[in-house]
Amino acid sequence: MIIGIPSADYLRPDRSPDGKCKWGGAGWARIGQYLPYLRAAGHTVVLGTLWRSEGDLVVQDDDTEEHFTPDITILQRLMHEGIAKDCRDSIANGQIIINDIDDWYWGLDTRNAAWKASHPKHNELENTSFYGANIAASSLVTVSTPYIADMVSNRWNVPVELLPNTVDVSRFTPVNQVDVEVPVLGWAGSTQHRSGDLEQIRGVLHPFAERGDYTVYHGGHADGAPTFADRTGLPLESVICAPLVMSDDYPKLLTMNVGIVPLRDVGFNHAKSAIKGLEYAASGIPFIASPSSSYVKLHGDFDGHFRLAKRPKDWIKGLKYYTDPGARQEDSAAILDLVKSMDISYGAKNLLDVLEGLVK
Repeated sequence: MIIGIPSADYLRPDRSPDGKCKWGGAGWARIGQYLPYLRAAGHTVVLGTLWRSEGDLVVQDDDTEEHFTPDITILQRLMHEGIAKDCRDSIANGQIIINDIDDWYWGLDTRNAAWKASHPKHNELENTSFYGANIAASSLVTVSTPYIADMVSNRWNVPVELLPNTVDVSRFTPVNQVDVEVPVLGWAGSTQHRSGDLEQIRGVLHPFAERGDYTVYHGGHADGAPTFADRTGLPLESVICAPLVMSDDYPKLLTMNVGIVPLRDVGFNHAKSAIKGLEYAASGIPFIASPSSSYVKLHGDFDGHFRLAKRPKDWIKGLKYYTDPGARQEDSAAILDLVKSMDISYGAKNLLDVLEGLVK
């Protein structure tokens, strides 16, 4: 089987600073990390650029520049005009077109950098209007959360398959939680792609940092972007920062003893998976998270071995709880074991079952 993959969350080698392909977070989580499994199963995977050829959609391999007509084409975040018609034509010719969705772009906050980049008023070439038409023209839509599955089913008449996010546990190194004098409290992510999330804990962290209960850390700082310190109400000098990296280096950012996942109570965040929590867990980092749909479910799956925080007082309780070394070590050991059931090997099997089931 030939699987073609054109993704907007992927940087071609000729455009990458080191000449190697680079994935964005969603591209890696949904597609990039699974490519070795697809190839190991005997399938030809063509990663590259989408083209039209005599009614078929073809994919040009970024390495060889050879054109392939895939049996299955997986589109991710392609928002150009005209793709919908191409999808319908190629499906009529026997191809299978999948759109994969990991974020609900129709619920973007205006503060999120992706909002302006994809809104029809601000981008006439690539926007959510075209994106919706492309999704509606799919053979199948794969999604990461039940929330997105419901939203897709309510908006478009198209089959939907839930493929939950998983993590490659082997890529993450457990953080040392023993004999830590001052634990590091941290968050990893881009401050430019939020929905007022960090502001949910504005003022909460300062007393803990001022007393020396925690050292505060942000992994993913970018010059010119809003600072983690400003968003959370901390003095700039009180936050240790590490620069934003591409997905292949992301595990290196997870060096803290306690993690946080603040999320505003909005639809966009309920559409999100709990992948940040899974990544923390794979690093042995106990964490506190807002009770979005995915984190409420994960809290049950993890037998309560992380803290949920809806209000500021809940965050304060959680932060106090993890100042106890015993509490950190207990939850660290528990989530390191529990996250194994959400390893990439399970996600790869689920993805292969779906793809191979479509081609008889």
